[in-house]
Amino acid sequence: MPIDEIILKTQRLKELLAQVPEEPTYDTWMEQIHELLDDREQLLAVHGPDLEKADQTVLRQLVDDSQKIARLIEAEHQRLGMTLGTARMERKTVKSYVDPYEDVDSNFSGLFDQQT
Repeated sequence: MPIDEIILKTQRLKELLAQVPEEPTYDTWMEQIHELLDDREQLLAVHGPDLEKADQTVLRQLVDDSQKIARLIEAEHQRLGMTLGTARMERKTVKSYVDPYEDVDSNFSGLFDQQT
């Protein structure tokens, strides 16, 4: 039954989104999420009219789960945006630093820039 497949894909999405991986597997994780979202969207497009005949409790749970998924995806987008923003700020800070001793031909230049 199509609703069962939609429910399974929804559950898998929730499971994946609950466990954001570290960098080495992050891209694979993101691909899995996009693939599941695409599959789920296609199923909903094809079997949408059939869902009207489904149990209302099941439909309510599906809607609740979909909202949770949307919130988790939004939270991850915000986290990613903050990560990218932090990286950009760090890069800008590094670029904006001017070494006052770059024209000095001495290995001791760093010693003169200490607070006493």
